[in-house]
Amino acid sequence: MQRGLSILRIAIHNSFSGQKVAETNLSRRIHQAARNLGWEAAEVESATQINDFKPDFVLALHFFTPKLTRYPTYGCMWNPPSFFADNDAFIKNILSYDAYLSSSKQVTAWLCDVLYRTRKKHFFAPFYTSCHWIPYQSPQLNNPRLVYAGTNWDGSRFQELFEKLDAKSYMDIYGAKGAWSYLSNSYRGLLPFDGTSIVKALNRAGVGLCLHKDEHRETATPSLRIFEITASGAVAICQEHPFIREAFGDAVLYLDWSLDATGKVAQISEHMRWIAANPEAARQMSKKAYDIFAERYSLEVLLRNLIPYHEKLIAEKGFVAIRTKYSAAAPTEEKVQIIVRVGDRDVKSIERALDSIAHQTDDRIGAIIVKYREVGGLAEALEKYLDRFAIKVVESPYTGFRSTQLWAGLKHVSAEYFAVLDDDDLIYPNHVSSLLALIENNKRFGIAYSGAIRVWESAGARESKTAKLISQATKLIVSPTVSDGVTELAYFDPFDINRLVALDNFITSNSFLGRSALLDDLSEDPRMEMAEDLFLLLSLSLKTEFVFSYEVTSEFLWRIGEKENATFAGNPVWERSLEQIKRIFWQQDFPAAQRIGVSYDSQAVEIRRLQNHIAHMERSKFWRLRERWFKVKKAINLKD
Repeated sequence: MQRGLSILRIAIHNSFSGQKVAETNLSRRIHQAARNLGWEAAEVESATQINDFKPDFVLALHFFTPKLTRYPTYGCMWNPPSFFADNDAFIKNILSYDAYLSSSKQVTAWLCDVLYRTRKKHFFAPFYTSCHWIPYQSPQLNNPRLVYAGTNWDGSRFQELFEKLDAKSYMDIYGAKGAWSYLSNSYRGLLPFDGTSIVKALNRAGVGLCLHKDEHRETATPSLRIFEITASGAVAICQEHPFIREAFGDAVLYLDWSLDATGKVAQISEHMRWIAANPEAARQMSKKAYDIFAERYSLEVLLRNLIPYHEKLIAEKGFVAIRTKYSAAAPTEEKVQIIVRVGDRDVKSIERALDSIAHQTDDRIGAIIVKYREVGGLAEALEKYLDRFAIKVVESPYTGFRSTQLWAGLKHVSAEYFAVLDDDDLIYPNHVSSLLALIENNKRFGIAYSGAIRVWESAGARESKTAKLISQATKLIVSPTVSDGVTELAYFDPFDINRLVALDNFITSNSFLGRSALLDDLSEDPRMEMAEDLFLLLSLSLKTEFVFSYEVTSEFLWRIGEKENATFAGNPVWERSLEQIKRIFWQQDFPAAQRIGVSYDSQAVEIRRLQNHIAHMERSKFWRLRERWFKVKKAINLKD
């Protein structure tokens, strides 16, 4: 994946691509800054586009977007914690990131608290909603004007102040017309969200007004306004803000925010008179502020400063190979054997799964291929991997029970650790290395598991009304992909034995790695038609503790139609399997848990999950007034 750090490839993941919001300007500016560094960059809005681009790392511009691919993903944490701290879904998104680009010490402190118990390798690096480098251009101060731009996505900000400024001849306000409907004189229209138009408007005007919400000032998180004003060469008139005071000092003008609206306007007018009367001193001030921006805060500087952090992280987290690759002539000792059952899917699906094994950065692996039906071209396909990892083929009779093949594979495990990979799923290159590092450093745990990405199948396979409802809801809530489906962070939860014994499985079959010693007294095949992986996890939970990695290293395909998806309620085979689990574990005591037998409806659980997600979003300060959210709520229309 890594092509050398002289030229990096970065994907800029903007969930709001094409919308007239700050993230669109930021995305364009980061893209330009990367190009200025000689890097390759792509603005993306989906996991599919990220995978096609194959970046060295991904920048997630908003906590709305979780990590969705195998590539290192760095979360841009430039919003105050109050925007996301009361929303479990947003916190999961944040925890899924590999590292954090933080805009303030307060944000970093919040992250440290949330990450404290996770055992997760990560880094913090300073990063801001800044601007790409632009050559200094002296502002036009012969007849200075004052520019303010805003989308007012959360309602009218500082309305009384702007109503009074509207009467001033020097005022120019830009933004969506609806956001400024109360203005009579100073509204100048909507500037393109191209990353540069507002900068040009600021330079022409000569002066920019920088204001912040209370939450931004309280947590010292700067908005993009201070950076685009100083980058443009304009003189900045700023509301008092901890970051601005520390970073720019006397290179900008300040407002006494304790004054009422009339007093603030009077102070702004006095600043404008001073600038007009002292253009040379004002230019020197703007140049000083520009130099601070260019030397410390331009996006080129911020991106370049990520290189040592990135180099260290990809080595520590197994994103790059940590051993010499396996060769049949000098085979590597197998530390982990991965069980792959084959027989129902074509060889292309199998090769996709085996490719993900072959690309593991820790090559101390082998595969146990459990074959229960003939697959055309399988023998030829396996030959392609013989020089990449050890392969053991196990013939297993087709009994109609999925557990038969799983148990056949488990009984042939000879390595210290084992894992399972269905032939339509895959694991990310650092899956084995990250879980091995976690479990080997914590001897009390017998099972380590990661978060899992769900890739929804194309719309053509959707059948039931409920399936369509869930698909529609999920497509609107998660980061949308192109028309072939949706990708979402589906499972990302610390271990909860109570959920497991309630048959609410939150650990996918391809996301865990276990100690093979746990299989020493493996019982006979339970002859289960379905839910055999859930049965296995329940059995193992009686013997050992589980640990969650807080990493995203696995991916699985989700079939939406009831006929194809085993876990939709109403599937009689699935329901029989759950009843069988209840019988087998009848009155069995699990550590610190209720007993098996809680009624369970997987379809209802899925809908409740979406409803809870909606409820969290409604309580979120960030989403309370987003027009996008009202569209989502209307589209889903879920009812109890």
